[in-house]
Amino acid sequence: MAVKAGKIYTPNNVVRNGIVVLEKGVISYVGNDLEKVKNVTILNFDGGMCVPGFIDLHVHGGGGYDFADGNLEAFNRVCKYHVRGGTTSLLATVLSSPVDYTLKILETFRKAYNTTGDGAEILGLHLEGPFLNPDMRGAHPVELLQTPSRELVEAFLDYADVIRRVTIAPELPGGIEAIKAFYSKNIMVSIGHSNAPYGIVDEAYNAGLRHATHLYNALGVSFKQGPYRIPGALESVLALDGITAEIIADGRHVHPALISLAVKAKGFRRLCIVTDAMRAAGMPDGTYKLGSNAYGSNTVVKEGVSYTVDMHSFASTTISMVDAVRFMRSIGYPMRTALSMATAIPAKLLGVSSRKGLLAPGFDGDLVVLDRRFRVLLTVVRGRVVYAEEKDYIGLS
Repeated sequence: MAVKAGKIYTPNNVVRNGIVVLEKGVISYVGNDLEKVKNVTILNFDGGMCVPGFIDLHVHGGGGYDFADGNLEAFNRVCKYHVRGGTTSLLATVLSSPVDYTLKILETFRKAYNTTGDGAEILGLHLEGPFLNPDMRGAHPVELLQTPSRELVEAFLDYADVIRRVTIAPELPGGIEAIKAFYSKNIMVSIGHSNAPYGIVDEAYNAGLRHATHLYNALGVSFKQGPYRIPGALESVLALDGITAEIIADGRHVHPALISLAVKAKGFRRLCIVTDAMRAAGMPDGTYKLGSNAYGSNTVVKEGVSYTVDMHSFASTTISMVDAVRFMRSIGYPMRTALSMATAIPAKLLGVSSRKGLLAPGFDGDLVVLDRRFRVLLTVVRGRVVYAEEKDYIGLS
């Protein structure tokens, strides 16, 4: 199969009126040589932009389902929903839940891991909790939060083959030891829902902390210690070059000026954009659970925006990755920058940059075709069409 588009965003340039050839799930050619597509099915989008598939490192749910529902149907439904927004791979994020319930999710997830379906590819599981600071819990149920005891950490490490990321508040008792343990198993450790001062964040970085969960949100800020002002968790992340970060790019969680400040402090190559989407993504306004229906938090969705029930805070989002890219463009970031923050950069942060995040020969056949309004026309995962806005495109030659 080949995809022909008016613009193709390759690592080094924009190929105009070019083609991307896919063979056995992998990109075999990108360029203008139409001789490469003899006897090949061509999907033609002359007015479209062909870009690498989006990689979402923080997504809870969508289409009425949540990964914390803990069953294969939920995993498949969420992944199938998000290809409509151009996501071709993701980390399945699980909100704080009872430990026994989380372990059951991990067991079920192990069965689903690396299976192929009609949705986005799951690259691993992200535990957002339960090792979070109760004072910075956000929408996490406070009664479900835990301190990272050795016993609990070891229980999770039994699933190091499927856990790719954990979010933790390093100031909790046992937090630094937990970071060392997760890092030793090549699990990405993120600071989040934390009130840690600079000294603890620096110690956590030396122990293996490498990322920050939803920068600016649920991170403590600078404070006075006597007459002396010291960095909080937020400023510590901005100051420590070795810590990367993600931003919820929905136009609500973080003001554009704060995004600009993060880019100035970190450089955009240390930042990625995420959705943090919940089950209400793609659904009508109403009341929904963030997390599992049994243990999650109650939320209210009004005019497409999700809030805690008291309406005082946002509770996750209902956006897709194409919305995040569109927002970054709308506040002035170049197309290539916005795309990198949704493709190549998250691929690098997750350690899959040798096969994902770029349109280049040898890379996985993950791509998206957009129109000028950033509407998703086509999503391809590992060489398979998993979403097409116009079904007539399938099989055109």
